[in-house]
Amino acid sequence: MKWTHHVILFVLLCIFGSSCYAAFKAEVKTVNVGDIKMAYYVRGQGKPLIMINGFISTMSLWDPALLDELAKHHQLILFDNRGVGLSTDTEKNNTTIPQMADDVAGLIKKLGYEKVDVLAWSMGARIGQQLLIRHPELVEKAILCSASPGGKHTDKTAESVENKLNNPNIPDMEKIGLVFTNDEKGKLAAKNCLARLKSAVASGMIPNDFKVSKETMMRQNHARTILWNNDNENFNALKNIKNPVLLTDGRYDIIDLPKNSLIIANQIPYAWLAFLDGGHAFLFQEYKSFADLVDVFLAQ
Repeated sequence: MKWTHHVILFVLLCIFGSSCYAAFKAEVKTVNVGDIKMAYYVRGQGKPLIMINGFISTMSLWDPALLDELAKHHQLILFDNRGVGLSTDTEKNNTTIPQMADDVAGLIKKLGYEKVDVLAWSMGARIGQQLLIRHPELVEKAILCSASPGGKHTDKTAESVENKLNNPNIPDMEKIGLVFTNDEKGKLAAKNCLARLKSAVASGMIPNDFKVSKETMMRQNHARTILWNNDNENFNALKNIKNPVLLTDGRYDIIDLPKNSLIIANQIPYAWLAFLDGGHAFLFQEYKSFADLVDVFLAQ
């Protein structure tokens, strides 16, 4: 039998364990948490890292390149918030940030974890703060990305940005321009991220789970703007957090302004703080640098 150099290389890789494994396929499961059903999937090896996504974002809207990096050292738990994607909601509109934090706590318990690390982005970072405040015993360490302290302590987003972000009639592609920087580097990062998402769905690496109703959009928007902007207690409670916390943001974030991460870091005892290049989606634009930072922080 004649072996080509490609076959020989593949066999050597298998022998030495470098990259001989089947491509990951997301297996979505559901579990009852309180009065809703939450959809989730798990990938990777290591300590559990639960990932809380942002405003109207499903578990499929994490950049696959970032997931590839994080899954090398962590067991990722990815899920849909209530009413988003494949998770259900109640008929009555009770959606609040604290309620969604309680949902996450319920999911952690139902999956049998005693403690998890947390990576939370955007609105998810608001949920992450409330998880730390309301259920600190379930959290080992937390990374809060593009966070907001709430109430009068928030460095406010420009009204024009908020209006475009919250308008259900604005095309998705136009909204994507808000989360990446409006320059050639940001536009290229957005293009590459979208291409990775498309490829990952086609391969089954992430679920085809992107649908969010206008009703859920309105509920989440009310929770993250009206209710959160009138909540001063979240900021006050941050000083009681004992868990190690890392605050991160993009230097050019126009949605949750970078100063908010500084405000929160100054309120949480001994918090870490780091800024990376990019806008609101800096963790996708600089996914390798961000993943390395997460690894260093969680290894401490």
